[in-house]
Amino acid sequence: MKKKLYLKLLLKDEIVEGKPEPSFFSRKARTALYEVIDALQRAAKDRKVAALSLTLENLDSGWARLSDMRRALTAFRQSGKPIFCFLQEGGNSEYYLASACSRIYMPPAAQLRLVGLSAEVFFFRDLLERIGIEAQLQSMGEYKSAAEMFTRTGMSAPAREQVEELLDDHFEELCRALEERGFSRDQIIDHIDHGPYTAREAVSRRLLDGICYQDEIEEKVKSELGAKIRPVHAGKYARRDRFLKRLLTFRRPRIAVITISGQIDSGESRRNQAGRNVAGAETIRAFLEHAHNSRRTRAIVLRVDSPGGSGTASDLIWRKVALVGKDKPIVVSFGDVAASGGYYVSAPASRILAEPTSITGSIGVLAGKIVARELMSRLAIHREAVQRGAHAAYESLFSEFSQEESERLRRQIDEFYREDFIKKVAEGRKISEEAADQAGRGRVWSGRRATEQKLVDGIGGISEAIQQARTLAGIRESRKTRVVHYYRHRKIWERLMPELRSPFLSRVLSHPALRAMEDLAELGNQGILLSMPFRIRIR
Repeated sequence: MKKKLYLKLLLKDEIVEGKPEPSFFSRKARTALYEVIDALQRAAKDRKVAALSLTLENLDSGWARLSDMRRALTAFRQSGKPIFCFLQEGGNSEYYLASACSRIYMPPAAQLRLVGLSAEVFFFRDLLERIGIEAQLQSMGEYKSAAEMFTRTGMSAPAREQVEELLDDHFEELCRALEERGFSRDQIIDHIDHGPYTAREAVSRRLLDGICYQDEIEEKVKSELGAKIRPVHAGKYARRDRFLKRLLTFRRPRIAVITISGQIDSGESRRNQAGRNVAGAETIRAFLEHAHNSRRTRAIVLRVDSPGGSGTASDLIWRKVALVGKDKPIVVSFGDVAASGGYYVSAPASRILAEPTSITGSIGVLAGKIVARELMSRLAIHREAVQRGAHAAYESLFSEFSQEESERLRRQIDEFYREDFIKKVAEGRKISEEAADQAGRGRVWSGRRATEQKLVDGIGGISEAIQQARTLAGIRESRKTRVVHYYRHRKIWERLMPELRSPFLSRVLSHPALRAMEDLAELGNQGILLSMPFRIRIR
């Protein structure tokens, strides 16, 4: 080969599930996870591509997505092709990804924030009491701690137990990655306990291979692989399904990929007022119906990245998955979070794969309401109500549950948990109801522990799920297939909305207090919620 290529890949900001949604007001295209993995896998097999130049800048990605990308990077390097990584700055997540590379470099003024992992949980009971709001919430399962952020000032013992286990599993995954750099476990603990580091300190500890600027990476590649090697940007190298290609590959068997991302709710998929994804049951069911009716679609991959949401919407999606699964194999791939309602919709699938750091389970039920009568009194707002029916004020924000209403709510959530959630998990996973209950009771699991509980069939990401879908569909290895990603076309008015992507707004909108207010609003709109325990973010 007279002219070799090396792939240039920039990973920065958010790595998104599914297909990025463009906006007329934003020219900055976000990076799709499946495009990154597909480009790395094709480049690993491409004889013309001899190396990879990877640049990491302020990644916004959960640990499951990082694990999927790291596995693709490891496979690329194991194909005999070096990876040169440039860390503009980095913390735990960036270094976790960089540890799969052959060489790691940073500029001299940069800082490596390898400091270990933490999980923060916020509690708002005192704040709600201060402003005159009471949360009257009930949950099924001692580990179903979603209500605790509004009803307690600290973690209960079961909640702390599951957070400790999740943190242990994520920390173990970080340590395992650093072991591949040649460090012993004692050295890894010592490196983490003495961070953060300047670039020069990181070099002295062998965490980095050198110090350089980004424009010097190309010279390092050429010095090792020859001066004739030239770069190709990943954006140009990525596979594009243009019209001609779709026409030429029309007759190939297809694997449909459908993404369930964000809070599960009724109606169409959309973005809420804070700009976050909402997985609409109507949209997901329509996608499943289309894939079911398509004669060329041989199997379906559901990519689930959702903490759950509405019990009714989750049940409608579950029903569609169960019906379609009778005719075509459905393989589920878990992203960062596939818990509660996110797990509920996955239960009837043929196979379930998760990353070691996926957060899943949370098989439990939450229901209740908030009461703002004291707030109305403090604001000197007077109210009179006329009603017909003993329980006409059942959903009112200005009256507490009576003892009879509270007991009735308890019976209803117990019925949903026993007769719906547990039975459907047991049926879908082919385990006993006792085993499903033992793994349930609201408890969250890492993907690795979920395999031990038989909630998950194995470890893998989106590409492994596609491969298993091929196998279950009986498509022979030599037969080429076409992977079709389903996504919702945004309406014109949605495209006209500017993206709130400045660093300041991103930090403000992700603040736990604002997320908690969203959860409170959700309680007022839904009957039974299948939502995971509080917002767990490990970083």
